[in-house]
Amino acid sequence: MAGSDPWLGITWKVYAAQGVDGQYLKPSATEGAFTLTAVADRVSGATAYYTVDFAAGAMPPCWQGLLLYPRGNVEFPPPAPLLAPWTPSNDPTWLAAANAVRQGLNVTMARLEGDLYPDTKALTMVCVPNSTTSGTPLLVLKLVGATASGQAQAQDDPTGAAHGDN
Repeated sequence: MAGSDPWLGITWKVYAAQGVDGQYLKPSATEGAFTLTAVADRVSGATAYYTVDFAAGAMPPCWQGLLLYPRGNVEFPPPAPLLAPWTPSNDPTWLAAANAVRQGLNVTMARLEGDLYPDTKALTMVCVPNSTTSGTPLLVLKLVGATASGQAQAQDDPTGAAHGDN
């Protein structure tokens, strides 16, 4: 990881998406992969937002140009016991951990938020550092859509789970 920023220096691999609209969280029939680049505020030097970088086809097209803004400051605690490194056979354990994070999410939790276009879906990502026995992080993705009135509405709890590779 780059410095103390848990979002940097990692290739995030999105392996699972559940619920309606899961196609916004990862490409169909393949694992998604992306990295983040921090963009600093010119005055304070703190990270103002992150850009998302990925190869063509590695993430859904709606991720092109996605900007993610940091919110909250309380880290979500690692699961207990720690997760074994991800494999297809332990996918249910990883999804259960992701659902626990999603259900515990509140405005104080450290996360990134951004909007996916053209369908205007609000994306929230939570990084849970040191979640595995090998020290890698768990990444939880949550998607909320907009109603005709523009108000946010959960879309059958679309949730994605990912892991970071250093």
